[in-house]
Amino acid sequence: MDEDEEDSLDKLAAEIADGRSIDWQEIAQLPEDDPRRRFLHHLRIVADIAEHHRTAVDDPSENVTTEPDPGQLARIGHVRALSTGVVEGQSVGRWGHLILRRRIGAGAFGEVFHAHDVWLDHPVALKLLKPEIAKSDFSARILHEARRLARVRHPNVVNVHGADMHDGRIGFWMDLVEGETLSELLARGRLSPDETSHIGREVCLALAAVHGANLIHRDVKAQNVMRAYNGGRIILMDFGAGEFMDRPSASRRLSGTPLYLAPELFERATASIKTDIYAAGVLLFHLVTGAFPVTGSSMDALAEAHRRGDRKRLRDVRPDLPDNFVTVVERALDPDATRRFASAGEMHAALGGDEPRQRPAPAPSFWARLVPVVWAAGIVLAAAGVIGLLEARFFESGLRIEPAFTASIADYFTVGRRALLPVAIVWTLTAAAIATLAGLVALARPYSGPLRRRLSALNEQLDPAVQAGLIVCAGALAFAALTWTIYDVYYALTALALDPRPDLLDLSVLGPDGRPIHRRHAVLSAILSFLLVLAIWFWFPRLEKRASEPSLVRALKWAAIVVAFLIIVIHAGPRPFIWDAREVVLFKNQPAFVIGSSDDELLLFKPGKGERRSERVRTDSSDLRRNVTQRALFDALPSDLNAK
Repeated sequence: MDEDEEDSLDKLAAEIADGRSIDWQEIAQLPEDDPRRRFLHHLRIVADIAEHHRTAVDDPSENVTTEPDPGQLARIGHVRALSTGVVEGQSVGRWGHLILRRRIGAGAFGEVFHAHDVWLDHPVALKLLKPEIAKSDFSARILHEARRLARVRHPNVVNVHGADMHDGRIGFWMDLVEGETLSELLARGRLSPDETSHIGREVCLALAAVHGANLIHRDVKAQNVMRAYNGGRIILMDFGAGEFMDRPSASRRLSGTPLYLAPELFERATASIKTDIYAAGVLLFHLVTGAFPVTGSSMDALAEAHRRGDRKRLRDVRPDLPDNFVTVVERALDPDATRRFASAGEMHAALGGDEPRQRPAPAPSFWARLVPVVWAAGIVLAAAGVIGLLEARFFESGLRIEPAFTASIADYFTVGRRALLPVAIVWTLTAAAIATLAGLVALARPYSGPLRRRLSALNEQLDPAVQAGLIVCAGALAFAALTWTIYDVYYALTALALDPRPDLLDLSVLGPDGRPIHRRHAVLSAILSFLLVLAIWFWFPRLEKRASEPSLVRALKWAAIVVAFLIIVIHAGPRPFIWDAREVVLFKNQPAFVIGSSDDELLLFKPGKGERRSERVRTDSSDLRRNVTQRALFDALPSDLNAK
């Protein structure tokens, strides 16, 4: 037997020990002469014994009985087989008012079917107990307790709709849930504290409903909690080990999954709300660490570990977790049951599930409502000033404008406003397009289940910091590609600033011939900057909450802000050369542009053929004729301008 085969057998043995559902039909597809067949046969026997031990044995030292525990009413762990396919071939039949579509699982005492309720016209999961159970003295008791379980109605608890007996078989039907268990979710990596807190609150709500119905679940674990594909709802399942609180004698059974059992249960104490609270604490510990607080190779070893107080502390395993979360989990795991939470509702509140009741807040004053507006206006004004400063300095250095004619602080805001106005227009149109697309997606939501599940699974598989890094990298690469598309524009501007004989340069890209390039670049840059800002505002806060290292996501958020700002700056830089209209004058009967002014002088720029240079001219010069027309700097001047 090679190492791979040994690893697969070790994994199978671990799944049996942990109580996971195993598809023996698939495993049995081995050749007759395969030496592993006999070993797997023995493993299946062990699995059956373990199943009986978890659900029907009063004492682990006693022999296994074939009589089911009366609490074996809603074991539907195999219903999750829906997410992986049918266990066996299609089996069509009828049981009462339920039409059996196919078998999707099997347990120690019965089978689970995908069925259709013809009365209510919707799919359900039907568990049919084996015929011999109907002949036992437990049949009436099972029906009675199944009907009591049907009284529990809560969004976070799998709903049992009814129970009955037909054709000599007892059955009960419940919600058909499509999703994945927390065990399957954890297989892709441990969860963040925020996500685990959310799951913990939902589990506490479920337990509060169960306890309110005078029930104890007794087997809260990752395999018995499912996250539905539709909406991500957390659902507590599998009441196979559950029982009613008004039967203290039955509550002393050592039932449930060993690693989740409270210490007092090993001493044959009565199962209670506090033992469910302990199991919920183990579940939260397991979700954020992938480990268990108390471990042992056997039931005796586990009991001894609890007696010695040999358990892991959550802070030692995950020192990065928030203090409040660690405090809640450690209190739920306290070996002294009296120091645990008194109820699931109390644990729910400690996890942040209850908002404090306060008087209705008074309506905000006029000044309070004005504060966000002032902040928004201040940010826009500051952005306009900074962009205007950079744009003005770029223009002045490109044309070698003398210090006496440089822009003032007031000019920066004017220049920045002109640069941001096209961006604001494109942002508004892009937001409208995205809102329209979101509306179409909402309409198609009922038909996009498989796609949404795949996207949700992909989102969960990727670490939040990785997702944030991918957003920044994608934005940076798109920014580089867009900048490359206007390489000719920046090359011409650089040559204009550095070449001692600018009259010999080809500056056509700065005139009308280059405007389509710059216009396309401006639109794409505005759209890209909008998408980055949308991710910064909408997506990064969610990633930060889920991340194990929020500081890294925050750093990447600032990197995205820098990229978005650079996109706008690079778009705005060439605007004064290409788009901004300037006064055209005649000086000595030759056309020139006014590129700067002081109290009594103008700075003129002559872009025509021949010597191209700037020249200072007094405003009262007899050779100067003003208010001729307005044109962009490198537009072709009209031929009749020279004749005027």
